[in-house]
Amino acid sequence: MLRRKSFSVRFISPAFAYFVGIVVLCLMVSGAAVADTADADLKSLKDALAASASRNKNFTVQLQNLDDDIRKLKGSLVVAAKVITSLDKNLVDVEHRLSEIRQVEDDTLEDLAKRNKELASTLSALVNLSRQPAGTIVGNPAGLVNSLRASSLLQTIVPELKKNADQLSRQLATLKELRAQYAAEQQQFASLRDQREGEQKELDRLLTAKRTAQNKLSVVRDTEQGRLTKLTANVRNMSALLEKLESDRKKQEAAKRKRLQQEIALAVKEQKRQQRLAKDDAAKNDIPSAPAAAETVRAAPTQVASVNVARRFFDAKGTLPLPVGGRIISNYNESQKAGQQKGIVIESRSAAAVISPYDGKIAFAGPFRHYGLLLIIDHGDGFHTLLSGMGTIDGSVGQLLLAGEPVGQMENSGNTKPKLYMELRSQGAPINPIPWLLAENRKVSG
Repeated sequence: MLRRKSFSVRFISPAFAYFVGIVVLCLMVSGAAVADTADADLKSLKDALAASASRNKNFTVQLQNLDDDIRKLKGSLVVAAKVITSLDKNLVDVEHRLSEIRQVEDDTLEDLAKRNKELASTLSALVNLSRQPAGTIVGNPAGLVNSLRASSLLQTIVPELKKNADQLSRQLATLKELRAQYAAEQQQFASLRDQREGEQKELDRLLTAKRTAQNKLSVVRDTEQGRLTKLTANVRNMSALLEKLESDRKKQEAAKRKRLQQEIALAVKEQKRQQRLAKDDAAKNDIPSAPAAAETVRAAPTQVASVNVARRFFDAKGTLPLPVGGRIISNYNESQKAGQQKGIVIESRSAAAVISPYDGKIAFAGPFRHYGLLLIIDHGDGFHTLLSGMGTIDGSVGQLLLAGEPVGQMENSGNTKPKLYMELRSQGAPINPIPWLLAENRKVSG
């Protein structure tokens, strides 16, 4: 009798296969739908990001052009301030010379009055002598002697008095001529100063207009930058979402494959059990697992910001101008009631322009203790200039300054000559500012 040979069969129930297929299909469809939507959103965000970046680039170019215009205007301000500062210095010198001339004139007039009084007294005595009758001298020896003495004295005094009078007349004429000359120079300086004030007003107007435009453009740029930052964050968030969706999809697929393999393994095990009962050989069912996909993350290139290196203050020694047109009347380390003075005092003119002696940045501007209005300019490398005694300060903390740029104005004090206190510090300690000034500015006239 022939025996029927049994064969091992890999068997999966139809219901189980249908269930596995439905689950896999749903997973694929839902994952693809979410991914497509996220991709579309990401593309929309990236398009908006590119448009915003383009607009921001245009704003940056406009701002750069505006900054260039402002730098040119500030350069013009420096040139104009240099002119008016020079005029202020010349006017201080002229006023000082005029004061000296008036003093000499007063001394000369006083001396002339004294000499005229002496001459008048002498001439009066001689006139009285000349009026005496000739007969009174005859037979009067004492009268004769006095007459001879008076005659000799007259011969000596009159030429000297005439010489002195001529000399004083020449001095008065010279003084008058000098006063007229200095008055004419002062009038010319005043005219130039008025012209300069007109130019200053025009430059201030242009600078104010440019600053206003810059502020407006900065607001627009900041707004656009905010949008750009938000869009970038959204793009990053969307990218992160896509990465998370992809990761979840892979995890779900892996979990599904694992469950499917487990179900198939159970089915095979059941088949093997049935086959063993039927004494059939069991066949093993190997299902290869899919390789995991690899992810590569590329780091964004690092952006290196360029740095503007300003001129070093240490190299400016011996080249600084006076911060105001005038003359030094009090030296460094000079004894004062409060102790040793750690700066210099510059006598100037009413409403004279005050300038920054070198490039820098305003570190402080405003009232401070006994200094009054105080301006501190940071020149870098630990160097600071302190200026006090101004009537007004034109600038705010953080403002960048060019050498010679106007930073304020002395008080409008009428006939009183205002004084500016200047102090130079290195690493916080006062140092002598005189060696840092131009040689022509180092003379102390006090």
